[in-house]
Amino acid sequence: MKIQGILVCSVFMSVYSSVGQGFETFQNFPSTSGSYTTGSFTGMDGSVWNYIQCRGDKYIESPTPCLGKRRNPLSKIVSGTICNGCRTLVFSYRQAFSTAVNLDLLVNGVLIRNVVSAGGYADTAFVYSSDSITIKQAGDFVIEFRQADSLNSGQVCIDNIFWTPFQQGVGIDEALKGDNKDKPVIFISLYGKRISVRCIDAEEKILDIYSLDGRLIREIGFKGPEADLQLEGCNEGICVAILSNKQRNIIANAKLLLK
Repeated sequence: MKIQGILVCSVFMSVYSSVGQGFETFQNFPSTSGSYTTGSFTGMDGSVWNYIQCRGDKYIESPTPCLGKRRNPLSKIVSGTICNGCRTLVFSYRQAFSTAVNLDLLVNGVLIRNVVSAGGYADTAFVYSSDSITIKQAGDFVIEFRQADSLNSGQVCIDNIFWTPFQQGVGIDEALKGDNKDKPVIFISLYGKRISVRCIDAEEKILDIYSLDGRLIREIGFKGPEADLQLEGCNEGICVAILSNKQRNIIANAKLLLK
């Protein structure tokens, strides 16, 4: 929505700096080969993720786990226990080969959402977004992605999972509330593809800008409580901004409109 000279942005997440911080990019996923393997790795959320019958040569942004088709045991990837609850969740996925995606998302063993793709080789060029999924799970939770059908579910890449903590009382496109109101992070989107970030923390910070389909557009480091950042070369439209400290603990996220 346009306002004379300034574009509205909506803060959608402020996260604890411990486990349950709300973002998983699979940067620690260990496989980059076309062989199907089973193993584990430590996620950005701090929990140990386990994967079964996944490959790493098909990706959205490498590294990315790709679940197999007609694998025995059934191909899946499961987080460890994450604290702080989950209110909403969104993730990106991509059809790896010609067979259509038929993927289930479960939280604490309960089926939450099934996502699909159109099928055919032309569809491998597209990255899908699940859009915002309402979870409303308090306390500890476990995220699981698994093939919905042991025979006909096509190979699928999964990446860039965002979730909002349940205790915060906020979800995507909602304002900061509760315990965070005295420690605000303000994002202002300005004409000319500029983003102004204001917070009380003067330490080194990293701002990552993602497209809604999960692609990393820009990574910018800065120090101090305020920064006016120019995003030259970025396309106009909605993006996701993620502000982290230099240890990569997420401070806040926001949806922004670049114009």
